[in-house]
Amino acid sequence: MNKLETANALLESGQTDEGLKVLRELIQHGDDDTLYGAAAIFHDYGFQDEALKVYSMLLGRYPNDSDLLLQISDLLIDQNKEDRAIEYLSKIHPLDENYLSAQMMLADLYQQEGLDEVAENKLIGALKIAPHEPVLLFALGEFYLSIGDAGKAVLYLEKVQNEPKLADQNVSLKLAEALSLYGEFERALKAYRKGLKKEKTLDGLFGYGVTAAKIHHDKTAIKALEELRGLDPGYSTLYPVLAHSYEHEGQLDKALKITEAGLQFDQYNDRLYREAGELSIKVHQRDKAGEFFKKWYELDPENVEALTRLVELKSQDEDYDGIIELLGKQEPDDPMLIWFLATAYNKTDELKKAWKYYQLSADSFSNNPEFLEEYGGYLRDMGKRREGLQALEKSVRLNPENQELADFIERLKQDDSL
Repeated sequence: MNKLETANALLESGQTDEGLKVLRELIQHGDDDTLYGAAAIFHDYGFQDEALKVYSMLLGRYPNDSDLLLQISDLLIDQNKEDRAIEYLSKIHPLDENYLSAQMMLADLYQQEGLDEVAENKLIGALKIAPHEPVLLFALGEFYLSIGDAGKAVLYLEKVQNEPKLADQNVSLKLAEALSLYGEFERALKAYRKGLKKEKTLDGLFGYGVTAAKIHHDKTAIKALEELRGLDPGYSTLYPVLAHSYEHEGQLDKALKITEAGLQFDQYNDRLYREAGELSIKVHQRDKAGEFFKKWYELDPENVEALTRLVELKSQDEDYDGIIELLGKQEPDDPMLIWFLATAYNKTDELKKAWKYYQLSADSFSNNPEFLEEYGGYLRDMGKRREGLQALEKSVRLNPENQELADFIERLKQDDSL
């Protein structure tokens, strides 16, 4: 066993100080190959500064050695020194055997910095040099997938889906993701099945389930997402999709239980609170729905949709005091919420307060027959008989099928003429 092997064995067995001592002695007296081997061991065991020092020493002797440039760049990236890594990678000549690897690393670095166009140009430039290189084609496919250009991602990933040189990659899962994003759902499902057969990943199962749910293959979606839930119940994004699939299958109670299970793992998921509330209404558990909508609103008091859903539920339950408690102190600016508040004050006989909010919402609902019917009745209650009648008549013109209101208007006209 030579000294490099001895150092590696010591580090591997946990005898860190002894292993480092051997390596440092080798650096003092070893030849270039030994130095390179010592740097690699430092790197492997996470001693980045030590590795960088040795590689830099060697680079001083061999300034154009692309292997050293790559190793140093890799270490600098690990140390979040991307700008310096770019400097080293840019030194690798186009005719060098490591040039393509350098361009791929540069593309990744530029993309991390938000320079997508520069990253794309790096990859395309490399592809011009090696137009049939599978690793480059795959890298371009991944790049386009990451920026949401599904069409181009599919184009490149399809070219390498059966490439032996990419056996360590799951190209089928990447292709499936791109196809799904592109709207080719049936083809995506086929690719997902192939990819999951090779390797069952959490994201792969989720993508498979979501894609199946999009085209209402709900049994497939349920099977995939339940398998995912078994592997990682904390994968919280699965729950709304799984609940929808159960709902589409008519299993409303099961769907509600799924949303509740999801909230155990993610108490800040507004989508789950919304789904849980809607499902609670469908299974006739209105009190539970109110609790879910309330928690949804409390998560984000600026969420108008959550507040509106909570107020709608209170309105359906004729809990007008509850609506006033929610809205009375915050002066809502959403027209629908203003109308709800006007109705609540009207129903609780606070007619003067109702006036303010009916006036604020009148323009927004000037062509809404339901609002006009309610507003017309209110105006008459306030003694504004002519204005009230005009609102009621406009409501009937907008909704001629409301025969009950039409008959009521005729009786009002007769009474007013007496």
